[in-house]
Amino acid sequence: MARSSATGDEVVLRVEGMVCAACSSAVERALLSVDGVQKAAASAISGQAVAALEGGVGDTPRVAELAARAVRDVGFEAEVVAPRDGRAAAGAPLRAPASDAPPVGSSSARFVVTGMTCAACSSSVERALRALPGVAAATVSAATEQAEVKYDAAVVSPGELRSAIEDAGFGAEAALDINDTVADLEIGGMTCAACSGAVERALRRVPGVTDVQVNLLQASAHVAYDPLATGTRDIIAAVQEAGFEARPASAATGAGAADERSKKEVAMWRRLLARSCWFTVPAFVVASVCPHIPAAHAFLDDHVGPFRLHSVLMFLLTTPVQFWVGRRFHLGAFKALRNRAANMDVLVSLGTNASYFYSVFAVIYGAFTPFQDTDFFETSAMLITFILLGKYLEVMAKGKTSDAIRKLLELAPDKATLLEVDKDGAVLSEEEIDAALVQTNDVLLVRPGGRVPCDGVVLHGLSHVDESMLTGESLPVAKGVGAEVTGGTVNGHGALRMRASRVGSDAVLAQIVRMVERAQLSKAPVQAFADVVSSIFVPVVVALSLLTFVVWYVAGREGLYPDDWRSQGTD
Repeated sequence: MARSSATGDEVVLRVEGMVCAACSSAVERALLSVDGVQKAAASAISGQAVAALEGGVGDTPRVAELAARAVRDVGFEAEVVAPRDGRAAAGAPLRAPASDAPPVGSSSARFVVTGMTCAACSSSVERALRALPGVAAATVSAATEQAEVKYDAAVVSPGELRSAIEDAGFGAEAALDINDTVADLEIGGMTCAACSGAVERALRRVPGVTDVQVNLLQASAHVAYDPLATGTRDIIAAVQEAGFEARPASAATGAGAADERSKKEVAMWRRLLARSCWFTVPAFVVASVCPHIPAAHAFLDDHVGPFRLHSVLMFLLTTPVQFWVGRRFHLGAFKALRNRAANMDVLVSLGTNASYFYSVFAVIYGAFTPFQDTDFFETSAMLITFILLGKYLEVMAKGKTSDAIRKLLELAPDKATLLEVDKDGAVLSEEEIDAALVQTNDVLLVRPGGRVPCDGVVLHGLSHVDESMLTGESLPVAKGVGAEVTGGTVNGHGALRMRASRVGSDAVLAQIVRMVERAQLSKAPVQAFADVVSSIFVPVVVALSLLTFVVWYVAGREGLYPDDWRSQGTD
């Protein structure tokens, strides 16, 4: 909700949901449509927009509120942040601010959430997170299995956020503040909890380290730090001084872990689908094909004790599908109902159990009474099988969402050449190091044809750099002393000596990756509407089912059925 706090000549808006240039253009057009707005600029990277007001506008707060409303009307969340003092110089280009300092105590964390199967699941996680005090916003995507939470660190902790997700019936992997610069390390030599404690204490003693998570089972550490105070080399040195081995994890570790989770998920659904087909295909043949073959029909009409052979075979073929293959749906429904939510698992479990247990009752009742039983065993088995097929296709498509991030990460080089220079700039030594070990203010050498290891400023040399990965322009750009270079771009024929200015999560390439992740996590207005519909879909279907049952039951009790509707042996 917008706060009408602006009283200057420029109004700054925080806009959520912009993921590309088309989004920022839509926001700019919406702002320019407001009476009193002269110029507008929006940035998808910073998530902000600036509206310059015409001279003589008396009621600035009213115009600010209208501007925020116009942005919301085109499908984005908008909030008036603050005014800017003074007027833009005549003819000067208006630019959206490059960054927005969050309020004191404001933090953002991202979690990997497992066990979500539909939009109703993601809505359940969102409600659980938003119910916590101190949580300002929560966005959950079932497709990417991620949750992003904005919260007040003075009121609620990441551990409490994780517990809320788990209490809602889903799994959650802990995450540090997504605004932090982080280092992922592989730790060697840890054998017990005391070892992991020693590593954590050593890391926390490093000046500039703000948070540490050490995982003994995975032999890894996740460290958040201030890049102006320390760097990856200092952090690794602290672990080594504590008596353990340490090295930076692969630059593509995050994407690789996502790929590994995706492959495991695809394999699990493929396995469940295969198991279901083993039983469902024969059940379909017995139920739908054999009755049209006289010999098979006569054979299935034989009895095994008081039961028809057809009913016995269907019971044996569908029971494993209902309770072995379909077990995850029943467990998911139980967890959802326990948390007072209704997702698609509830609908699947309810429908298949109704079909299965009615069939069991009808077979047993028909075996000892004149009632001519009609079973629906194949309905429950085929329903579970088709749902598993849909889930299998869904996870295969979902697995492709990490391809963009993986390809972006592949642009970053693995190695960098570190130079040691004296106060006059003369090179004293040269060493090839892992690119993840580069720290702010390091002096680096970029050889002809090599990739720039991080963002920085050229200190010596002249060359042309291919920046097509950023701009799409194939023509190389000339770079000389004082020019800025971007990590991941390709150097031309000249050697460059540069000073690192932005490394890790501060680099442009890392910011692009975060934008892609944010785009995958964000929801379009129509998707938000679909989530609302899905959240009430299951309760509505269940209510209609109960109403249908009541109507048919009352009609039967009152004898309103025609005689030809009644099965043989019923009254």
